[in-house]
Amino acid sequence: MYQNDNREIAAEKLATASMVLGIISLVSILCCCPFVFSAIGIVLALLSKGAEETLRPRAKTGIILSVIGIVVSIVLMAFTLLLPIVMYTTNPEFRKNFVNEYQKSLEQDEELFRQMYGDEVYEQMKDMFKEQ
Repeated sequence: MYQNDNREIAAEKLATASMVLGIISLVSILCCCPFVFSAIGIVLALLSKGAEETLRPRAKTGIILSVIGIVVSIVLMAFTLLLPIVMYTTNPEFRKNFVNEYQKSLEQDEELFRQMYGDEVYEQMKDMFKEQ
């Protein structure tokens, strides 16, 4: 009897932890990597089941929130990665601005390199890359 009570308490704690991690995964979507919180939340929810046939309500909530966190993260990540590619290939103005900013960045890097290492080293590096 006492051992069953301990298992019930432990399972309830795991279910609660799963729900909390599911909430954290939703909150952390925009500021850090929610995949870790979501994965741990799902694992804890499944562990809270133990030998029972069904999940506890908090564990179900934890799984649902964790899965939502993963799905929203994947959608946002895909959007973040694909949008610039689509814009670059379809929008000439975006492409022109991108190339201009890239050229400015290269010029700033070259100037910084010259300031740090001097013109001699810069010319040697330039000659090395021309040979390849």
